[in-house]
Amino acid sequence: MTRAVAGATGRWAGRGPRVDRRSEPEISIAVLQHEPETGPGRFAGVLDEFGVAYELVRTTRGPLPDPLAFDGALVLGGSLSADDATLVPVRNWIREAVLAEQPYLGVGLGGQLLARELGAKVRRDRAETGIHEVFLTDAAARDPLFGSVPRRFEVFGWHGESFDLPHAAVPLAGSVDCTYEAFRYGAAAYGLQFHPEVRPRDLANWHAVPGYRQLSESSGREWDVVVAELARASAALDQLASELLERWLYVVAGASTLAARLPAPA
Repeated sequence: MTRAVAGATGRWAGRGPRVDRRSEPEISIAVLQHEPETGPGRFAGVLDEFGVAYELVRTTRGPLPDPLAFDGALVLGGSLSADDATLVPVRNWIREAVLAEQPYLGVGLGGQLLARELGAKVRRDRAETGIHEVFLTDAAARDPLFGSVPRRFEVFGWHGESFDLPHAAVPLAGSVDCTYEAFRYGAAAYGLQFHPEVRPRDLANWHAVPGYRQLSESSGREWDVVVAELARASAALDQLASELLERWLYVVAGASTLAARLPAPA
């Protein structure tokens, strides 16, 4: 049985909307994973803490479930390119979910896939590996996820490709080396270029993936140095991951409530 999403917690709690535990519906989330080494990281603990039912969907292993069987989709990163032919089924899945206005949160590759399916280009760009600062836009101050987050904060990045801003999307964050670090499309679909969920133990798994090692080498960053950076920032990233995911779950819960109240189509 899924328990309700918990109330707002973390470093920036109290500066945005809070969750009313008494009125939340039960929700289920599809967590799309493209590689076994690239898991949900800190997000898994947050989902467990909030009692959210979720299904880990391996996108490159067999048929995908109906996207509309879930209340929302959390789409993880990976070492693949958003244009990789093996991701055609998941790209179709994402398009169907987003066009149906299902809440969506994509990180890294998950954000790039969202941008691509909304018609934006995903292209080779200057690599970001390790801890760096991002800067919120004015629109982010009014956003359900980012409205309570400081205007400047540190994130963990790991990408050699970047996305352009999709048509009609709202830019939420950028960095010195990456114009678009986060955007929202519609009311509930979010694409993030950075990774709030990754921790040093996740990087230990990533080291077995050739694409991740190649990106580290091409960026000129020593793997051990990046791991040490991430370890020092983990406490703040724990708060960021909890804040963003919890507030997205609040959006999912609201969308689920609205869908339950709408009349069935004739």
